[in-house]
Amino acid sequence: MAVSNLRRANTGDNSLERYLTGLSTARLSLKSVASEEIEPLCDDYPFSQRVYQGTIIYNEPSQYTPGREIEIDFEYRDGSQLFILDLETDVSSVDRLAQNVADAIPEGFTVYRNLHVPEDGLWSFLEQADSVIDIHVLDQGHEVPYDEVEGVSREDVVGEYAIEKAEVGFVVDGHQIVVRYYQGSIQIETDWPNGREYILQLFEREAFSDNS
Repeated sequence: MAVSNLRRANTGDNSLERYLTGLSTARLSLKSVASEEIEPLCDDYPFSQRVYQGTIIYNEPSQYTPGREIEIDFEYRDGSQLFILDLETDVSSVDRLAQNVADAIPEGFTVYRNLHVPEDGLWSFLEQADSVIDIHVLDQGHEVPYDEVEGVSREDVVGEYAIEKAEVGFVVDGHQIVVRYYQGSIQIETDWPNGREYILQLFEREAFSDNS
């Protein structure tokens, strides 16, 4: 199952689709790309946007071998500026991969190193879940369950402490969705064809609503 690495990006004043068709460097080549308008799936969805989806071939460098070619699906959502790399296999450096993508697209396309989500926005997303399986936060540099922070009630932890990882469950129109979050990456497990898109829209609504 793919792990989706989430970042923010910025195309400046340029159309991403125009430049993607010519994407090619020593490390990257474009296999396919398409775009479409997003249809809202969740209530009060704040973005009117276009999504660009495609596949790149990444020639991953290696210190001791010639390297390997990896197919990686990507997605850019131009309203929320959410940039996603779907990783079916481990890569040595996701940061280096993301920077290679940004460098391959001319005219000032920027992929930021971090997701840049306000902590209360991430908490707000998790609070939309129907069940909490596990949430760990950082407390004085240590990872602990959110309901075991010494001297602090669970209610006072929510919205205030940095989330390290989480696993929560959603039920949407009878469909089960399990979401795992870890340090800017998300994994969505569901048999509902619209489940991934629903969760991404919910995440955008809660995490980036101030940017809409």
